[in-house]
Amino acid sequence: MTSEKNYSNDKFYDLTTTIAVGQTDSSAIDLCGLELVGLFIPSNFTATAISIQTAPASGGTYVTAQDGYGSTYSITVSANKYVPISNYNVVAGLRFIKLIAGTAQSSTDAVITLALRSL
Repeated sequence: MTSEKNYSNDKFYDLTTTIAVGQTDSSAIDLCGLELVGLFIPSNFTATAISIQTAPASGGTYVTAQDGYGSTYSITVSANKYVPISNYNVVAGLRFIKLIAGTAQSSTDAVITLALRSL
């Protein structure tokens, strides 16, 4: 006999953000109590790394997220791939973030999908 179980953390969501052509940063993203677990990188993305900036409020001053050892947390990415977040400690508890590409987007706007789960 099977039974249904409802877990509060079994819901997953997707948000999108855009890095415009000629730019390196996305607009602010409000995670609204969700946890970032990965990034879907589009086929037209031209950078090879993404870092994260965070702020305590939407209009606040954004600062670079570090890995706990004094280094900028950087995610190696490539076009048309899914990249999981490898260090949850870096993103745990963040609400307002921006994605920062290592180089400017060179051809067209890149729409990145953020894989999120409920806390």
